[in-house]
Amino acid sequence: MSRKRTLMPEFYKKKKVCTESRSKVPITDAEREEVSRVPTDTEVYLLYFKNLFPLDKFEHRLPPMVLKHQLYSLNKNRTVVDKELNDLKNKGLIKIFKIGSEFDEYAVVFTEDYRCHVTRVMAEVSVPKSIADKFVNTIVKRCNDVYVNKDTLIKEYSFKDDDITQLLKATVLTNRTVGSWWLAVPNTGMFMKSLLRGRKAILTMIKKSKYKEILKNDLEQRKLPKMCRLGLTYHLQDIIGADLILSIQTTSGQLLRLKD
Repeated sequence: MSRKRTLMPEFYKKKKVCTESRSKVPITDAEREEVSRVPTDTEVYLLYFKNLFPLDKFEHRLPPMVLKHQLYSLNKNRTVVDKELNDLKNKGLIKIFKIGSEFDEYAVVFTEDYRCHVTRVMAEVSVPKSIADKFVNTIVKRCNDVYVNKDTLIKEYSFKDDDITQLLKATVLTNRTVGSWWLAVPNTGMFMKSLLRGRKAILTMIKKSKYKEILKNDLEQRKLPKMCRLGLTYHLQDIIGADLILSIQTTSGQLLRLKD
């Protein structure tokens, strides 16, 4: 079994399919489809990172968010990861978002988690239910792009100017260019602040180590700064996937080395 597989919790490993005869109970099309559907590695990794996300640390004001490049830390074949992400997006299982104004980074959120999140946020800021429902039933369900323009909102999805104002108020849309908006996850600023602070803190810890490298086991023994509230594993997969450090397997364990 490869190391990638051993990283996965038991919960996400393939389940054994019962082979007992069901001759007296016909199998429905839905059951046949469910049995035949085997999750891709990328979907398994997404579930793994979703399980790592500390919702309580953000007072449940965010859905579980996975950085796209974190997936590259578990599968070095980026072409495969991108293809499987695109398939999941086209099936409506995930949404992909551009995050951070200064960084070319993308976050992945399961569609159902996003739907629940934006529904709650729009209710909190008093967006009329008719507009909130329309957003969920059109943009959330049908739009696979990371941004949307005014013509699409008005002509394809039947939004009005006042509706768009309400969506901007709820921050489910954020400014991109004139007449164009990013699809967004409300409260992403909280996530970005924690991500960047934690990333900087761990990179500093590695930089201050001898030869600018440290064994992962030794790093785990150190007390993390409070700013690393996403957790060590989440932050490490972030900086490995972003190519900020090298991860080298040695006889002593996984070695983390700062890139020149």
